Amino acid sequence: MARNARHIIHEIYSDVMFELANESGLTEHVMDDLESVSDVLKDEPEFLSLLTLGHVKDDEKASMIRRVFKGRVNDLTLDFLCVLARRNRMNFVHGIGDRYQSLMDEKKNLHRVEVTLASEPMGDQLEKIKADITDAIKGEIKLSVNVDPEIIGGIVIKKGDLVVDNSVKTIMTRTVDAIMQRSQEKAAKE
Repeated sequence: MARNARHIIHEIYSDVMFELANESGLTEHVMDDLESVSDVLKDEPEFLSLLTLGHVKDDEKASMIRRVFKGRVNDLTLDFLCVLARRNRMNFVHGIGDRYQSLMDEKKNLHRVEVTLASEPMGDQLEKIKADITDAIKGEIKLSVNVDPEIIGGIVIKKGDLVVDNSVKTIMTRTVDAIMQRSQEKAAKE
């Protein structure tokens, strides 16, 4: 299935679930439930395969979901999972949960930001980075940190589709490319 079709499925189901959970005052509970269910499906890929097999009837899939998750997730989540099972959409639970988390973050005005550094942050460096990004975004952030020695130094900041790459590696690459381009332009003029 094309990536766009998966994205649309994630969006439709998570948006509906978020609206229902919000109306019921269960947004946090549903998020916890979706994370738990996603973890179970990751840990038990055979169970997920069983729930996505074409020769297992849709009502049987929903029945399996009820047996496994009844009492472990709230009723709204359980009914939602049964709908996914009946429509053969259980393999989309991870993406639906990710999209649902984004909707929760948006509601709370919480921005997820990922930074990549060349080495582990020292002292109050991480707090300074977080404060600077919070000031720039003008909202609360949830910061995740990656360490990648290949960037040599500097920082790469990613928020959604926006990437600010101020790594030493990228700066050096841009500089070398600019020098090469200027040299080629100069040689072409001669």
